[in-house]
Amino acid sequence: MTFFACSHPTQPIDTPLDSSVNGKSLNYSAGQAFSLDLDVSADAGYQWDYTISEPAVVVVVSGSTIRPKNPGPVVPGGATVQTFYFRAAGRGQCTITLVERQGWMKDVPPIVTVEFTVVVR
Repeated sequence: MTFFACSHPTQPIDTPLDSSVNGKSLNYSAGQAFSLDLDVSADAGYQWDYTISEPAVVVVVSGSTIRPKNPGPVVPGGATVQTFYFRAAGRGQCTITLVERQGWMKDVPPIVTVEFTVVVR
């Protein structure tokens, strides 16, 4: 996973996307920011890794963040959410693929895959 400086999108982000985006095609205008929230079993060492088929079309705005899914005190083994921040950079189409796996188990198939298409106009 690649980490970037902690900066957040300068344009407002609508309601974050979630795993229901899997298999869908989304349309954005150049410069538009969007985010994606995915449940993750972080306490078991899992994390989401991503690939962007055309990095000139969509860019990652900042590194991902992980937070408890539910408000209140942090509970060991509690549900967590990993959020990714993206920006539609240039015209075109790309596929964003995210896989959930334990970082040290690169040769083991991911436990979950989320893949969607982004069209930037």
